[in-house]
Amino acid sequence: MRNFKKPSDVADQSNVRDVKSQKHDANLQKNSALYFQVGLILCLMLTYSLFEMKFKEKNYQLSQVAIEDPLAEVTPEVFRMAETTKQKKIERQNRTVVLSKDPIVKPDDSEAPSLEILTEPLVYTDPIDPDTVFVEAAPIIDEPEVFNIIGVEQVPIYPGCESAKTNDERRACMSDKLSTLIKKKFDTNIASELGLFGIQKIYVQFKIDQTGKVTEIISRAPSKRLEGEAQRVLMQVPQMVPGKQRHKPVSVMYTLPIVFDVQ
Repeated sequence: MRNFKKPSDVADQSNVRDVKSQKHDANLQKNSALYFQVGLILCLMLTYSLFEMKFKEKNYQLSQVAIEDPLAEVTPEVFRMAETTKQKKIERQNRTVVLSKDPIVKPDDSEAPSLEILTEPLVYTDPIDPDTVFVEAAPIIDEPEVFNIIGVEQVPIYPGCESAKTNDERRACMSDKLSTLIKKKFDTNIASELGLFGIQKIYVQFKIDQTGKVTEIISRAPSKRLEGEAQRVLMQVPQMVPGKQRHKPVSVMYTLPIVFDVQ
């Protein structure tokens, strides 16, 4: 005979299965949450232990290999340097040059140096007839006498000094005119460019010829440039009324020291 189960038994069995499946699902959810928490705690502990862990440092030393190499003696060559001269640069400084107010007029009392001409005597072997010798007369050169500005009878008259009557007045007026000309025309920057400082003197001598023109200018200064500048300025002196001796025009020498201070 076949065994047939009752419907009530079948229903009870299905209910039991449903209850078991629900319990199993609940256990799985609880276990997964627990596993997650445990895993998270383990990860945190592992991370913390890694931070706190100390590793041992190893120091490596390189071994030195001694290389035996015979030392070779080297004789250094001796080089000689050529000595070079260092030129000092002249510092150009802006200095103020002040010319003296009144040039000093000094009389020219210098005497011409005496010259002695030495010649060897000539020896003639043939007799000379005095009647056959013709001697040609040398031409007589009448050189004009040159007077000093102090000793001439009538001092040359500088343009603008016609009102002066005496020699002293004419000399004083000429000195003032020359001083004004020098202050106006003389290039004072030359002394600064040459690096000169302090009181400088330039001695100038020139001749006022029989026509009243300035000629034969001679200058003496610490530098050739200053000498040339003094000559250039004096060449601009205008023509004067010539000096006179016994009412005749004569040449007159004039000495003019130019004194200036470079500050």
